[in-house]
Amino acid sequence: MWNNILQERLPPVIDDFLYICDGAYTRNELLAMEIKLLKTLDFDLGVPLSYRFLRRFARCAKTSMPTLTLARYILELSLMDYTLISCSDSKMAAAALLLALKMRFISEWTPTLEYYSGYKLEDIKSLVYRLNEMLHKRKDRDSLSTVVNKYKH
Repeated sequence: MWNNILQERLPPVIDDFLYICDGAYTRNELLAMEIKLLKTLDFDLGVPLSYRFLRRFARCAKTSMPTLTLARYILELSLMDYTLISCSDSKMAAAALLLALKMRFISEWTPTLEYYSGYKLEDIKSLVYRLNEMLHKRKDRDSLSTVVNKYKH
């Protein structure tokens, strides 16, 4: 249940889960099990993904949908680059957004983006260069055709 709540923009309500269970559990039983599960996990439900960080940073910067889509494309391609695996999700999102802004000749790294991301330009500059290089030097284009086609529009 919590996975749906964390991942969905419009999470299902308890009544939806009760309906799926076809009367096998009461509302109180479902809530009790949920509490037990959360306590077992020590309320550690995971960390946000780069996509979530990107969405937040883009919203704070009032970024247009085409720029956000370009940043998403960069992020998704970066998943195929093993050398970038050690970068934090928030840093990847910040760098992808900055690269998208620069590619569209829109903006530099602003104080607003610095404040909400927690990164100064110096913190992400080298990663922006790496992402740009990744875009220009993709070796195996055929294996990435699905990602390219997804953002083709």
